[in-house]
Amino acid sequence: MSSSSTLLGSLVLPDRVVAGTLHIAEGKIVKIEEGYVQGKENVLDFRGKYILPGLIEVHGHFREPGLEHKEDIPHGTRAGLAGGYTTVFDMPNVRPPTTTVERVKEQLKRYTGRSYCDFAINMGTAVEDISELERIEKRLITGVKIFTAGHATTPTTIPHLSDIARIFEILGKRGIMALLHAENQELVNYFTHKYRDELQRNDPAVWSEARNLSVVLTSALEMIALARQFGVKLYLLHLSTTEEFAAVEFGRKIGVDVHGEIAAYQLAFHTQDYERYGNLINVAPALRTPEEQKKLWQLLREGKIDAVISEHTPHLLAEKQKASVWEIASGMPGIQETLPVMVTNWIKHFGQATLEEGLVRIAQVCSQNIAAIFDFSQKGGLVAGKDADLVVIDPAQSWTVRKADLFTKNRWSAYEGMELVGRPQATFLRGALTYQHGEIVGDPQGKWIVRA
Repeated sequence: MSSSSTLLGSLVLPDRVVAGTLHIAEGKIVKIEEGYVQGKENVLDFRGKYILPGLIEVHGHFREPGLEHKEDIPHGTRAGLAGGYTTVFDMPNVRPPTTTVERVKEQLKRYTGRSYCDFAINMGTAVEDISELERIEKRLITGVKIFTAGHATTPTTIPHLSDIARIFEILGKRGIMALLHAENQELVNYFTHKYRDELQRNDPAVWSEARNLSVVLTSALEMIALARQFGVKLYLLHLSTTEEFAAVEFGRKIGVDVHGEIAAYQLAFHTQDYERYGNLINVAPALRTPEEQKKLWQLLREGKIDAVISEHTPHLLAEKQKASVWEIASGMPGIQETLPVMVTNWIKHFGQATLEEGLVRIAQVCSQNIAAIFDFSQKGGLVAGKDADLVVIDPAQSWTVRKADLFTKNRWSAYEGMELVGRPQATFLRGALTYQHGEIVGDPQGKWIVRA
């Protein structure tokens, strides 16, 4: 494609949908006009379809280094483009984990020239590496990911509040954001012992009973208290209950700059689905009841959820098919399916007549808000001056999810066989067509993004 082009279609702007014309030059959106402008060169006609800003994935579990048998950067980021994601943040729980300055720099090299999406790095931390947080250049990372509780694939859990306080003190002084997997390890241990050892249960559904509301809410409130103490900007990862989002609101009332996200699978699956899907849908934090899920959808509609992510977490199918829930690898792939899952389920919950309202909200929580929270002002919205990261969808066209369509290395999906609408038809990264009609277009174009 030339350095300038024009797209026609239904444009999902930050506050409304308009039938309009999007002008792109040198990788940027230069002008947005209502109505369809005629007589231009390099016109791409998407009339009858919707154009959204490219999505941003906070949880890029692309498994490099050390776990490439599950996923790698080229496969994972191709799946991202096929799902309408144009920017990904790398997650640090790899082998060895990204908990040192040197490993952050190595991770940037690993992505360069191999990523199909633009990228940034979430640094991790471990008790033995806390001093590295004093040394890291702020511009190299989005923030620091902390696991307060672990599961089978978490090598760097920090269960003691005293250690987290040490970390927060450094982050507060240096103005670095904390990204928290907030579950209470002491309560995880207590409930695991109760259900596994005393009650002798190992069925899929017991996971949600053991990783219950008290496990997540106590930890979320503790992190808010520490953020208040040390002046840390706080991003709470994959919240799963309305009470945690109430905690976010409470945090803001007491002066904490705190934000909360939810994973799309929490809005697609609930505890009654264990009967059908078993441990394929084992995730941490755990799935919640249908009633709780309905309330979460209402919060989303009301604008009380800041971000929605795929939390693409590929594991081998064999790791999901063990007999006991206590031996299962938590998490599932889904970066390619998330956008159609969100569109389909929005319509299911609120009706076809609310589709455009839903698309505006999805663009906000999957792109615009994330870019704002992480200070990447060049990303996240159909706005003049921003990068021309775009995804085109046709909600009238249905897609039955098949393994053959998936770009993830692992080639399985809990969504397999589902009929979804809103599958991306085309994805543009900084104005360049990178995906269309089920095919990746061209070589990896992803660049490291820095705060503008």
